[in-house]
Amino acid sequence: MPASTASTRALRIWLLTFNFALMAIGAVLAVSGARRALFVVALVPVAFAPFAYARLRLHRELGGVLAARRMAWITALGIGLDMVMAAQLLTARAADVAAWISGPAVGWVGPVWFSAHALLFLGYTALGLVRAIRRLLRHAVLWLRPAEIAAGGGESGIGRREFLQQYGVVGAAAPFAISLSGVGLSYDFRVDEHEIELPHWPRALDGLRVAHLSDIHVGGHVAALTNAARPDLVVHTGDFLTHRSGDFDAPLYEALAQITAPYGQWACLGNHDFDDPERLARKLAEAGVIVLRDRVATLDIQAQRLEVAGLDYFFRRADRDEITRRMVSAWQPRQAPRLLLNHDPRGFAALPDGCADLVLSGHTHGGHIGIQLGAAHAITLVGLAGIPDQGVFTRGDMRMFVTRCVGFYGYPMRVGIPPEIALLVLRAPRQSGTLA
Repeated sequence: MPASTASTRALRIWLLTFNFALMAIGAVLAVSGARRALFVVALVPVAFAPFAYARLRLHRELGGVLAARRMAWITALGIGLDMVMAAQLLTARAADVAAWISGPAVGWVGPVWFSAHALLFLGYTALGLVRAIRRLLRHAVLWLRPAEIAAGGGESGIGRREFLQQYGVVGAAAPFAISLSGVGLSYDFRVDEHEIELPHWPRALDGLRVAHLSDIHVGGHVAALTNAARPDLVVHTGDFLTHRSGDFDAPLYEALAQITAPYGQWACLGNHDFDDPERLARKLAEAGVIVLRDRVATLDIQAQRLEVAGLDYFFRRADRDEITRRMVSAWQPRQAPRLLLNHDPRGFAALPDGCADLVLSGHTHGGHIGIQLGAAHAITLVGLAGIPDQGVFTRGDMRMFVTRCVGFYGYPMRVGIPPEIALLVLRAPRQSGTLA
């Protein structure tokens, strides 16, 4: 048996074992009552099995280009990285179990390995779609003009094979290089200033500076940049944590306690904040962040009232919009301009008309993957799917601002979309129609 074929067979056996082992571990976790069990089990058919197909396909193609010894080393390295990724996945919520595996020196390895596989699989999927379209076009031409096709003779595939042999290694490395580049981009923290004109914003609050942070996912790196932006108040739109237990989140509260703003820090909770929301709200309050759980607070800013409201993330999508609409409608009628903190921007369309001047959201991380065209404009996969990804969105007299967020969930999957600390400068309309 050729050495390259042997390495491919060894990889196939390993990937089958790896996927079945994850399924078995997920079943054991389910029996023990662990909430992460369903997540682990679902990852196999949704992610790891498709990734295994892409990995095997790449391995076979490289086997025709690289020497057998190199293929053996690649196989061994890949298995090692699989084990690191699995260890990080299975210990992600443990407080002190092998803490080094998620530490700064190693923590990026599994995430980058995972995201590279995702990009590789998407690449093969796109390639398959292109080939299917070409095949359909070729059959259509053959049906319409059979005589000309027959006279043209067969198409030689030698040039194509030579091209693949020469450039296959470069193409194979692209998904892994792109994923690795996401690590640097994900930590490229910056403050982006956005001026937003609101139709009924009072002149007394013209120029109010609001620092908008979201999806920190623990992190402890934003205090200095936020303070340097000189905000009047700071708002957080959820996802402070990433589903873990223990005191791993201590750096978060230490950092938030260093942020200063004359009118305080206010927050709502996101979908990753509900392992122990009461503890989180208490710890945030100790750090100077007031969590608004389906309620409204009133500030007095230089004799001008300002309402700040916050909504909890609601998990049941079937009736989420209706419940949110009823809840917000039940609040007392607005007596002042209002900012509404709502983690998921998809809820903007369901909010009652005129319930806020400005809705602030995060959740989408700016679209994750795309091309950033400016401070608040990009072409992203999330945006192309019709989900608000970043920037200002309009509905009647209401506006929504979606930040690109600060952190990332689990791994640095930002490709082309940098993080941000958004500084919003809120402006009264240049014409009449202000709220007295």
